[in-house]
Amino acid sequence: MAPVKNSRSKEARGKKTEKARLHLRPDKALGSELLKVVDLQIEAALACLHGNNVSPEPVHDARTYIKKIRAILHLASPAMSKKQRLQPTLLLRDAASRLGPLRDSEVRVQTLDALLELTGLPVDDFISQRAGLVDIANQRRRNDVRQIPKVLLSLRKLRDTTKNWPLADLEGSDLRRRVRRTYRRGRTALELSRSVADADTFHLWRKQVKQLWYQLRLTSHFWKNNASDLIALTGAIGQMAGEERDLTLLAETLKLGPQGKSTTLLLEKIKVLLPKLRQEALTAGIAFYDPKPKIFVQNLDL
Repeated sequence: MAPVKNSRSKEARGKKTEKARLHLRPDKALGSELLKVVDLQIEAALACLHGNNVSPEPVHDARTYIKKIRAILHLASPAMSKKQRLQPTLLLRDAASRLGPLRDSEVRVQTLDALLELTGLPVDDFISQRAGLVDIANQRRRNDVRQIPKVLLSLRKLRDTTKNWPLADLEGSDLRRRVRRTYRRGRTALELSRSVADADTFHLWRKQVKQLWYQLRLTSHFWKNNASDLIALTGAIGQMAGEERDLTLLAETLKLGPQGKSTTLLLEKIKVLLPKLRQEALTAGIAFYDPKPKIFVQNLDL
């Protein structure tokens, strides 16, 4: 019982930290720094879910930490074999998939509120739709509280694996190539999104932008001006694309519920907004991804 008690106290102490550090320090060995940062993200995720917490904000934060860990694992990949990457990849995928429905059910309520405010539609006319979404979110929390121990188990197993990550020989050139690869993939996904106008393709591009955003923040101290402009731009694109994703999820849920004039009106509003949000994000993306990959990383001093 002693190890469990120590582990829980460590996770509880993690709650005192608002945000775990997400940058590599230039005066430290890259491999040990990546390991330190990934451990910080794991402890932060564990702290969010401590006590089987299924409240919206902690669940959202835990999912964010998991995405950051994925971005770190991608940077560390050159020093790891496919077999060495497999277990952490599967553990992260399992944890994220268990938290995803919880996050999505809460966001649908927030997205409806934002939609009503944006369009100026009278809130009282959509009380039944909002109540239905709230019921779904509440039911999801009641049902999925049992998922949290499984997420915590995956994260603890992941924590145990990091000590075996062979990152001692990781070099700056390795990280530079990984950042360039992420940028190149985002560039390719952008071109596909411009030619194939569907939500799934757009969502795949959004995930590439998000991963690059995390990797820019991780390597920020090695960029000219700490990559402040690049981080701001990818963050803004991700925000626009995220709003599109949330509206898409809301529309899918509304289509499955009771149909009537008010639901039809909401779906019509979403149908008008979605192309605009996609185009705004794509336009910003076209400007951001204009430089070729080799040019993009020329100010990355690694």
